[in-house]
Amino acid sequence: MDDLNEQTVPLLQYVAEAVGKTHDFGNLTSSIYDTAWVSVVRKRNDPASGLLFPESFQYVLERQLPSGGWESYDSEIDGIMNTLGGLFALKKNAHLPHPGMSPEDMVSRIDRAAEFLRQKLEGWDVASCDHVGFEIIIPSMLECLEQEGLFFEFPGQNLLMELNKKKLAKIHPSIWSGKTQTTITHSLEAFAGKADFTGLRNQLVFGGMGSSPSSTAAYLMQLPTWDEEVENYLRTVLSSRKSDDYGGVPGMYPTTGFEVLWIVSTLLENGFDASTLTGVESVLDLTEEVYESLDGLVSGFSKLSVPDADDTAKSIIIRNLLGKKTTPDKLIERFEGTDHFLTYRMERHPSLTTNCNVLSAMLESPEPMKYISQIEKCARFLCFSWTRSDALFMDKWNISEYYPIMLMSEALIRLVKVWDQGIINSLPDELILSKIPLVLFQALMQTLQKQNADGSWGPKPSREIAAYAIIALANLASLPFVSGFSAEIKTAIERGRSFIASNNQMPDVEYVWIAKTNYSPINISKAYVLAGRKMSYPKYSLSSSTKDQLDIPEKGLSRYSQIFSQLPHLNSFPLWRIRGSIMEGYLFLKQLKRIRLDIFGRTDMKKDEYFDFIAMTFSCANNLRNSFLRTDVLFDMMSLVLRVYQVDEYVEHVIGKRFAHATDDIKRIIEKISLEVYEKSPTGHTNGYTNGLTNGHTNGCSNGVKSNGSSTPNGHEGLLLDEAVPRDDFTDVYDKLKAFMMSIIHHPSVKGADKFDQELLKYELRECLLSHIVQIEDSQQYYAHADRAVNWIIPRGSYHGWARSTAASHSCAPLSLAFMRCLLKNGSGHKKSAEEQYLVQDLWMHLSNKCRMENDRASLSRDRKELNLNSLDFPEFHLEGDKGIQDSKEQISRIVTYEKRCCEMAFEALRQVTCKVDSTDLDALLFYYFLSDIYSDIYTMRDISCEFQAVGKRKEPSL
Repeated sequence: MDDLNEQTVPLLQYVAEAVGKTHDFGNLTSSIYDTAWVSVVRKRNDPASGLLFPESFQYVLERQLPSGGWESYDSEIDGIMNTLGGLFALKKNAHLPHPGMSPEDMVSRIDRAAEFLRQKLEGWDVASCDHVGFEIIIPSMLECLEQEGLFFEFPGQNLLMELNKKKLAKIHPSIWSGKTQTTITHSLEAFAGKADFTGLRNQLVFGGMGSSPSSTAAYLMQLPTWDEEVENYLRTVLSSRKSDDYGGVPGMYPTTGFEVLWIVSTLLENGFDASTLTGVESVLDLTEEVYESLDGLVSGFSKLSVPDADDTAKSIIIRNLLGKKTTPDKLIERFEGTDHFLTYRMERHPSLTTNCNVLSAMLESPEPMKYISQIEKCARFLCFSWTRSDALFMDKWNISEYYPIMLMSEALIRLVKVWDQGIINSLPDELILSKIPLVLFQALMQTLQKQNADGSWGPKPSREIAAYAIIALANLASLPFVSGFSAEIKTAIERGRSFIASNNQMPDVEYVWIAKTNYSPINISKAYVLAGRKMSYPKYSLSSSTKDQLDIPEKGLSRYSQIFSQLPHLNSFPLWRIRGSIMEGYLFLKQLKRIRLDIFGRTDMKKDEYFDFIAMTFSCANNLRNSFLRTDVLFDMMSLVLRVYQVDEYVEHVIGKRFAHATDDIKRIIEKISLEVYEKSPTGHTNGYTNGLTNGHTNGCSNGVKSNGSSTPNGHEGLLLDEAVPRDDFTDVYDKLKAFMMSIIHHPSVKGADKFDQELLKYELRECLLSHIVQIEDSQQYYAHADRAVNWIIPRGSYHGWARSTAASHSCAPLSLAFMRCLLKNGSGHKKSAEEQYLVQDLWMHLSNKCRMENDRASLSRDRKELNLNSLDFPEFHLEGDKGIQDSKEQISRIVTYEKRCCEMAFEALRQVTCKVDSTDLDALLFYYFLSDIYSDIYTMRDISCEFQAVGKRKEPSL
């Protein structure tokens, strides 16, 4: 037996103890919050009685911090919950005598605790919280303190009460007298004094309510008649604690199913052979015991507690791995939802990891094809959860992002393996060959790149979290197209293992699991650490046919990797990170191709080489700057930039060619489309756009709307248009530009964005399209005069005026930035101040100037060949006589440097303004700035714009 196998022996001996005693088993860390509730229990209607559990109150007193509060562990809400409990216990017990403590000392403790709580609540980000029952527990605890004369107000209070209202609306009155167990019994303290608990007695399990000491204590104190069985449950929980934790209680007890199933499944799934694990078969006896009690389902607590999908799925996995064929039929029947699986009924939102475990359970079952629709449902839910822009990829049972990444990697790689073996089929190609590979590869790249210098992962060194990441990497190494990253994966895993084995000063207990407060399931943590050290990689060997079907061209991968590695802003990055970003770009291309021709066709055009570059530049900027924007945000931004390139081609090639003398008509069409697309804006107005509204881009043209109400067909009714141009040509312009505008304004994330951001996007979209027409007009005017120095009327009065209006909007940077801002809605409720709004838009302007100037500096020769007005054509660059192109380029380079300094100043000012709020927007702006640098390098190195087969002229956008 090797050393790691020997270390599993105590764990398996611990597991074996659970058989036959599921009612009295568990080893979680103690919870101040739950202990506080137990510490106030006294026999009701007996004024002479003292505390039933004085040792618990002593435990609470001893752990009050000098600051006045109680431990926050690894989540801010823990400090709130623990201090709510501790302060509640102090107030309830203040009138009782306490050895060695004067009344003045008690008052001081209460005052300091109240002040600590007030500060914690002031900075609490309610929107990001996901702890068990917090939305009903905290409002109730605050009410309890109000009854004791303590009142608290804080910024997130309104949002908290909204969540509270939604949760309470799900609770049917019949729940208080029903015989069926529900999860509400886990948090009865939230209803103390508000609900009649007498009808719940038949929901007691071994004397406990919801396997929760705090809930059970509240239940006991509310009963009109004392219940010895309930008191004995609390005494059993206290007696389970070790001597150094005397008086404390865990947040859950018993935790038989959870601990046994997680320990054994973690070992079996990650490198340990069942035949070498002494006593592992005992888990079969335990699952049989629970199955008999819960009709084929499993609870994480005892054999009589409320079953859940998570523990049921783990039991199915274990039983099948140990040769006991078990189907998931009961699991599916009880927990299948519309688009995902529920952990429990009445849950506020789904669990990522529950769906991972359910997917793995179905794939390990004897006949996975029987459950193909449920398998697809789970896989789509996991992909959606990874890519969605409105929520982080985090789970409600664990604080680390690597826990869901680990379980998702296990489940989806397992799916790819089963599909590769031909055991299941009929999964759509877009799922198995496009979405899943992209999700898994992004998980691989991000896990590799986020490893800390000491070999750990996450903001705080943790052996358990390092084990999660190692297990994820071992699974992800099975992807058939990542052989080129084998060395990097191996290095990361070995560095992680060295970290785990190191003697760094880290706490023995890591509070990374979430319940009402954070806790550690100590033996489960040990199992994960052993698995991380033991697991071989890659976990599976897949056939070459899977790699062939994914179709990532090796020649293209090498070519683009070489190109990008030579760019000045990228040449300092390791080649594997660049190559990985290019590969990710290829995976995005599979999805981007589906929208490639949905608005604009490719007639008479050469290959759109910029198409490949779009996906690759975005992936590089996202990975190399460690931005890690959500997948949907990246893809939507790629889609926008693709359409921006296409609309630019369309305007220059089609409109510039066919409507050279009818540009005013095109501007009228744009104005009309703006009214049609914007007229139903959520704010109930049209953003100030009226027929023929001029903003400088219409060159003073009249509104052109017929007063007699006559119309022209196909969407451009009522407009006076050049009769020399065929109506079908105008119809084509109208249809394509409207489709382009609607694809942006009607995007789901835009419709759900802040109203101010929506209106700003509408403005920038209209300005962008009008500027493209004005660019044509300005170019025509410039090249129409032989002696331009004398006769050319400088647009906007000067280069500065033109650069900050037409040129900036034509670069499409303001449009892209406004769109990205709408995509980044995060639901935090953060309202941007006037100062922040101004700084953001000022930054946009300087960034737009930078983009356009860098583009013009690189494309002067081509612009003159194609008769496009370029920044360097303005007379300000030749005031001292024509010193040559090089002198002009040096001047604009200095202006670019100035614009960069302005950007840096704006970024610094924004950091000061946003330092106390969510930094998502600032991070995204820094990402975009880096992206613009990459494009500047590309434009300098080569022209990636698409030329026309027919004679044409064009000026591509800067992004």
